[in-house]
Amino acid sequence: MSTLKEVNGRLAAQPFVSGFSASSEDARIFEEMFGSNKNVVQWVARMASYYQAERDELLKGECAKTSEPAKKAAAHAPKAAAAAAEDDDDIDLFGETTEEEAAALEAKKKADAEKKKAKKDVIAKSSILFDVKAWDDTVDLEALAQKLHAIKRDGLIWGDHKLVPVAFGVKKLQQLIVIEDDKVSGDDLEDMITGFTDEVQSMDIVAWNKI
Repeated sequence: MSTLKEVNGRLAAQPFVSGFSASSEDARIFEEMFGSNKNVVQWVARMASYYQAERDELLKGECAKTSEPAKKAAAHAPKAAAAAAEDDDDIDLFGETTEEEAAALEAKKKADAEKKKAKKDVIAKSSILFDVKAWDDTVDLEALAQKLHAIKRDGLIWGDHKLVPVAFGVKKLQQLIVIEDDKVSGDDLEDMITGFTDEVQSMDIVAWNKI
């Protein structure tokens, strides 16, 4: 039976366990991990929709609830509130910011900045399967595939491709790629493919999945 660590390592550079397209190995490992527990599968999908930074925040919140310092702070809260009420008359609402207040504000700004940075570090990727139709059966689709694979673009990884029969001996090129969503858009992809005007008649997205 495959371990989560092993599967995670294999998925680091590809959308499926066995490569860039689903296989019987993917189905077998999925069955080993989840079986017919569809509720668990749905729960995993829901939790996966959160960024890792957001899940970390949830964990921090749970730890804070059960920590001893938090319990002590809660126990002393009524006394602190009473003391604050007694000192209300001494507070100058229009006075200058104290060093303590300035330090607290700076700490909050730093924490907010770190939180934003953590969310930015999460790279959103998509696995895209698309069809490329040629003008006629005289177009060498394998040669076309090599031209496409020669395109180098930051955030674009070319995966497997195959020739799929359409009718009357005519075939289409089916290609799988992985993109970073912030670097490559659907319009960018269409421009790259249809730029080969002598060979390409059209392209169609078959599947677009977030990974």
